[in-house]
Amino acid sequence: MSVRIGAVSPMDNAMDAISAAFAELWPEAELFHVLDESLYLDFAGGKPQTDETGERVSRLLHYAADCHADGLLFTGSVFGRWVEAARSDMDIPCLTSHEAMIEEAVALGSRLGILTTAPGSLKCLVEDIDRYSKETSKPVTITDHIEDAARPIILAGDVETHDRMVADAADKMTDCDCLMLGQFSMTGAMKLFTDMPDRPVLTSAHTAVRKLQRLLG
Repeated sequence: MSVRIGAVSPMDNAMDAISAAFAELWPEAELFHVLDESLYLDFAGGKPQTDETGERVSRLLHYAADCHADGLLFTGSVFGRWVEAARSDMDIPCLTSHEAMIEEAVALGSRLGILTTAPGSLKCLVEDIDRYSKETSKPVTITDHIEDAARPIILAGDVETHDRMVADAADKMTDCDCLMLGQFSMTGAMKLFTDMPDRPVLTSAHTAVRKLQRLLG
């Protein structure tokens, strides 16, 4: 019997990344998408994240669970705390955007590099790394860079220019044990990265697929 995974996203450009990661790593899984762009529109428009935000995230995840899902993934990088709250009464795996990537990164070494295109994503990722570091008693140091000029470019639909900008920034980040990409939308840029065997590159999409595969087999 096949495994069914629901991916809940607040932006459509995350959907291609997660679909590609499943096709590469776990093609046997049945993947379906749930998209609600209003969450990101509110966040980008400066609307505060409140309990109402959490209720919307919870409804989306529980709806996806009701679609006979065996596991869930929420792809929005700034909604992690709401995902954690929503999954508290679920009996299936439900991953936040970054948790699998953080686990793999810390296992690779203590010097973590983070590349993002949005300050909000970096803030959430650093906070989650700090919490995981304390919970596991594994201290880390972080080198980060925000390629913020690339964000409006991909939102305008110019994926090729965005990917070149991300790749150029990534090639300069060499003093780390691994490089973490802070958004699902950055995944496609990896094909342009200079190959550096001593510096693995981790994406939220690929690490999430690997963790779900371990949990669900």
